[in-house]
Amino acid sequence: MKIKLIASVLFCLSAKGLLAQQKDWVQYVNTLQGTNSKHELTRGNTYPTTSLPFGMHTWTPQTGRNGDGWKYQYFKDKIRGFQQAHQCSSWTRDYAVFSLMPVVDELVVDENKRETKFSHNNEIAKPNYYKVKFENDITTEISPSERGAHLRFSYPKGKRSFLVLDGYNRLSGVQIFPKENKITGWVNNGEGFKRGWKSYFVIQFDQPIKSYGTWENKNNTVSADSTAAEGLGKGAFVQFEAGAKVQIKTASSYISLKQAELNLKRELGNDKNLEDTKANAAAVWNKSLGKIEVEGGSKTDMETFYSCFFRASLFSRKFYELNEAGKPYYFSPYDGKVHDGYMFTDTGFWDTFRAQFPLNTLVQSEMHGRYMQALLDAYQQCGWLPSWSFPSEAGSMIGNHAISLLTDAWSKGIRTFDPKKALDAYYHEAMNKGPWGRQMAGMA
Repeated sequence: MKIKLIASVLFCLSAKGLLAQQKDWVQYVNTLQGTNSKHELTRGNTYPTTSLPFGMHTWTPQTGRNGDGWKYQYFKDKIRGFQQAHQCSSWTRDYAVFSLMPVVDELVVDENKRETKFSHNNEIAKPNYYKVKFENDITTEISPSERGAHLRFSYPKGKRSFLVLDGYNRLSGVQIFPKENKITGWVNNGEGFKRGWKSYFVIQFDQPIKSYGTWENKNNTVSADSTAAEGLGKGAFVQFEAGAKVQIKTASSYISLKQAELNLKRELGNDKNLEDTKANAAAVWNKSLGKIEVEGGSKTDMETFYSCFFRASLFSRKFYELNEAGKPYYFSPYDGKVHDGYMFTDTGFWDTFRAQFPLNTLVQSEMHGRYMQALLDAYQQCGWLPSWSFPSEAGSMIGNHAISLLTDAWSKGIRTFDPKKALDAYYHEAMNKGPWGRQMAGMA
């Protein structure tokens, strides 16, 4: 079967991605591929990711409860929110998560009561665009930027129209600015972060807020007319004119609220509507996917290949942001400080060193060169080369396959890092027992 597939499909590498400007590769991608997953079938897990290649944040519909590692499962028929997402692992859970959920008629905040039925017949799932229509006639659309998203909620005519912001689990804070049609806030959920870490977000509406308030998702207590709240599971809600069509721009930052607002302005500020963001995201994806051209084979072969190539273009995740001067800097999950330069996270090298990263050396060489320097920066901040960064060092598995990444990159002409520092890191890994468990280092 494998030989027939290779024989029927010709793979041609185009490192500059020139063909991406001429062909629509996004049309072949189905982000629902692999989402019909559960423990009985597989230990893997994917969700319908709406993002840019290696984006800092992604967005997805949420069928699972807050904190459930299975955030979207195809066989379920109800959605309870649309969330800023990162991890697809059912073990490590997710981090920096908050969600938005449109509801009609009456305000319902409880995640188990607000979930709404939908059909896959009314669902579109592409890298640059997600759309679903609920049975109650609410339509949700999402298109991504690198650190945010453009959403649109279309409520049925004559229906009271609410939007619920859920602070997910653990600590969160929200502040509502009714006159500015804006909400800002932060969340603190995830594993292994330094004390006090926050993911800041800003949400801008293009329609006036009619009423508002805060709530908490432990007992689902609502505080009408409240503009601010902080604590466990704090969230917000707003009401628009009945039957409104609301466009929302949102972006997040690990550095500051000011940086989140800068990310929003830089990435989405010029987009007059969601269609602009959708088109911009399609152009980015077509350039990235067009680095590999597939000829021959069936339409199904094309869809399988590009859906898989799409999945291979999500991790490792960009963890850096651009300051006012356009220079990269980042909050380090390793030492809790802000540094200049690039950082990438969200990968378990245990599985990806033999396939994902060698692919990146060929088709994502610029990013991969930045990643190699980021590995050594992580080593300086953590004391060890990352072995399972989700997004800080989890210390999972034995050995450390990050060593092979640096060697492979150097052998393929990627010379963006100091080889002496790499060798020093190698020696340290080989000669010392890792701090997280039994014989973590030198056991590959």
